[in-house]
Amino acid sequence: MDRRAVTIGVALVLGLVANSAQAARIHGEAPAALSETDTYALETAAAACKDEDFNALMGAMAISDAVRLKYSAPEISVVKDGVTSSVASADYADFPIGMMDYYWVSRASMLAWDSNPDVELEYLDMEFNQSQANQWAVDWQHVRFDGNSEGGDDQGEIVERIGEPGVLSFEPFDGCWRLIEDYRGQG
Repeated sequence: MDRRAVTIGVALVLGLVANSAQAARIHGEAPAALSETDTYALETAAAACKDEDFNALMGAMAISDAVRLKYSAPEISVVKDGVTSSVASADYADFPIGMMDYYWVSRASMLAWDSNPDVELEYLDMEFNQSQANQWAVDWQHVRFDGNSEGGDDQGEIVERIGEPGVLSFEPFDGCWRLIEDYRGQG
């Protein structure tokens, strides 16, 4: 058998395997259609990567699980109160940050508010830190504001920090960044 015949044979086998996998996806559980928010957030994230705008990427992650999944490492290191575990990106359901009306809020309160607008939102204080190697750390903590705006669209001054702070860590990857660690609690 010559080299060309082997190459064609391997190509056919790989094609059949790929077609079988595709058929399984088609006949198996079909992925849910993207929501309008996910579509918008994915477009925003792609533009953020192109423009090297980490803050815009973070905003897109805050409103969309689809963005969070796409821009996460296959395994995320989760550190809670000093205990480290590794969680598959697809199984990581504890992303802590959401966004409502351009304010950073806890993801849990954002999701609860979606079901019941009477739920009080939990606001976050956020700090973005970039290393010389283009890694990012997003420090966040629940806070309470005094509500005394100085004429703008702000919540006023922070009057209380609530609970332990957390840090999300991102590394440069494939022309953008990806989430690699979720650290919470001081132990």
